[in-house]
Amino acid sequence: MGNIAASAKSAPPPDDIPELGIGSGDPAKDPAPDNDQSDSSRVGSFEELPRKTKDVLAKPFEGCKFTWNKMITDRFQATHTINMSSFKPAAYKFGTTYVGGKKLGPNEQYPILISEYGGGTVQFQGIHSFTSEIQAKAVIHATDKSFSMYQADIGYKGDDFSAQLTGVNASIINPQGIWVGHYLQKVSKHLSLGGELMFQHGMGSKAAVITYGGMYKDDKSEFVVKTGEPGTHLCYYQKGNEQVECGVEFEYVKQIGESVTTFGYSIDLPKGLSKFKGSIDSDWSVTGVLEKRFEAFPFCFSLSGLLNHKKNQAKFGIGFTIG
Repeated sequence: MGNIAASAKSAPPPDDIPELGIGSGDPAKDPAPDNDQSDSSRVGSFEELPRKTKDVLAKPFEGCKFTWNKMITDRFQATHTINMSSFKPAAYKFGTTYVGGKKLGPNEQYPILISEYGGGTVQFQGIHSFTSEIQAKAVIHATDKSFSMYQADIGYKGDDFSAQLTGVNASIINPQGIWVGHYLQKVSKHLSLGGELMFQHGMGSKAAVITYGGMYKDDKSEFVVKTGEPGTHLCYYQKGNEQVECGVEFEYVKQIGESVTTFGYSIDLPKGLSKFKGSIDSDWSVTGVLEKRFEAFPFCFSLSGLLNHKKNQAKFGIGFTIG
């Protein structure tokens, strides 16, 4: 896929397509290890502490999805997507991805510009690293000729700490919106501690929420805890070997007084160009997602299923990706 496939992997996808890690053919949706994951000597970010556990859990989708990725140049790609399901009308989306020529690593080139249009909604995302330590991001959602959401953040990653400031629908001139600050400090080889401060201003009220957290990690496992006024979030990740991973996630939301525990696993079959993710939670939901690529063709086939025994509900999905 050229420079785009290598660089745009660090950009989070604008859509909720399941990512299984063997390559979807869409550079905006193929995750890749960044500095905090590929170099264990550097600390990651407080916001991304549970990422490894969440990546193991299956993310189901419903209906039929067709995606065609077309390379225009080695830096520019166009994407056509059609979604069809029983619970909402069929929709077509057109997306573009551009990767600049500033190279900071084997899989890192900036700036990265991603856009998507469909259903009367326009989404734009831009990512740029000024240096290997400083990175800025911007996200804009527009609907019916107005901005429904805009977000900007800037972060710094040092050798043993990271800091990030994010603004969502925020304004300095007229104090409003949400401001979030993150800080994570590496206190030993295996232990990192940090916190998050969220401040919300608007509608004649002000509110501040503090969350504390940390992570203990070694070569094959991670344990993450976050706790504060909103609730408690616990994650455990274990790597069995090169093909098998598993994780457990516990989430308690104080406002509604409910908790959910989820166990998931991921099995990679490199010889079969396939990957399977499965999960089960305390709400009696069983989920599975299978992705299969074909070596002789630029084609990817995916299947998704979710069954909730308690609510007697089932959801199934099928996906095709070309390019």
